[in-house]
Amino acid sequence: MSEAPPLDREALKLPREDGDAPLHEVGRDGLSVFLYLSFTDKELSELFSKLRLSIPGFRIDKLSGVQKADHLADEIRERPDAAHAVIELLRGIYEFPVLDNVTLTPEVAAQLAVASELEDFRVLMLWRLLADPQAEVRKTAHPSLELLAKAYYGGGAAPAPTNTPKKVDAPREGADLEKELARARDVAEKARTRADEVAAQLKAARQDEADANKELSKARKTIDRQGNEISQLKVELDKARARAKAKMSEKQLRELDHAKEQAQKLVAERDALQTKLEEVKAEPSAAAAPAAQQAAEEDDEPVEEAPRDWHLPKFSNEFYDSLSGWDRRLQRAAFKQAFLLSENYRHPSLRALPLQGLEGYYRVRVATDVRLIYKRHDDDTVEILSVIDREDLDRYVRQAKTR
Repeated sequence: MSEAPPLDREALKLPREDGDAPLHEVGRDGLSVFLYLSFTDKELSELFSKLRLSIPGFRIDKLSGVQKADHLADEIRERPDAAHAVIELLRGIYEFPVLDNVTLTPEVAAQLAVASELEDFRVLMLWRLLADPQAEVRKTAHPSLELLAKAYYGGGAAPAPTNTPKKVDAPREGADLEKELARARDVAEKARTRADEVAAQLKAARQDEADANKELSKARKTIDRQGNEISQLKVELDKARARAKAKMSEKQLRELDHAKEQAQKLVAERDALQTKLEEVKAEPSAAAAPAAQQAAEEDDEPVEEAPRDWHLPKFSNEFYDSLSGWDRRLQRAAFKQAFLLSENYRHPSLRALPLQGLEGYYRVRVATDVRLIYKRHDDDTVEILSVIDREDLDRYVRQAKTR
């Protein structure tokens, strides 16, 4: 009997004998899951070593199987030649792909692809063979079932050959079935190994979750404790502010009373000051000398004529508050200038100058670096506002604008 001529694999559209496949055509996630299902974690590490792959900042032995499969998929898609190492390892483990000597139509391939998604693919495939309407097709499943029974249950002899003449495309020889059985055992072992790995990963994940929950609970307790401490500190701060405010008010009241006493004393001296003022008016030459001296210190301003009427100055609370920071000598000088303003705010000895930026506000000199701030009203009265240091004039103007 002559042997059958060799198959023209290209003409029959069969896969290559070495099982080579253009893996770079597969999408990244699809190729990654194919690698993950095909190899164990150890075998994926061997591929990393063979292809001399590395991930900066990561140790390969610390990566999970999914991470290794992802990186290998990226490498194959970027460098298709890297697939040769994968095909070589597939041949070493599985020897050959199933149905490598059968031409597949796109419809049959689509059905097989869908069936491969199911975990019970072997059962479904055997069920399909046993349910086929052709008796010769149904019988092709019997030898495989006998071998599976021998593998799972042990003992028993191999099935006796039938009298049916063997065809060229008959079922596989016993050696092929042994290979299939060996591969089935290897797949089962891989499944058990992967199940153990998944169980270990799940256990580690649960432990990590428990640790994270403990840390979260501890952090929440710390936040609650800190929140209570912050609330207590706010209460203490409010109390301290209230005490400081009360104490400050008492101090200001005492200073105001003292200033009022000083004002009463100065009012008593007003008559004497008025007499002296008359003397100054009678001696214009004597008044001109201090006016010239103060003109050197201040800006040159035109001197206004004196009014005909005299008014009592209006002292503001701000004025009394501002007196508390100065000694008694300067306080007297401030009251002196205030009463002189009430007599004639245009007096040349006062050298009243307007405050830039505040209409109706003026300043006069009390001492070398001290100024008296007052405001003129339409009825020619003056309101005494404050006694401040000359360096604080700009600040006073800014604050006055915001009132």
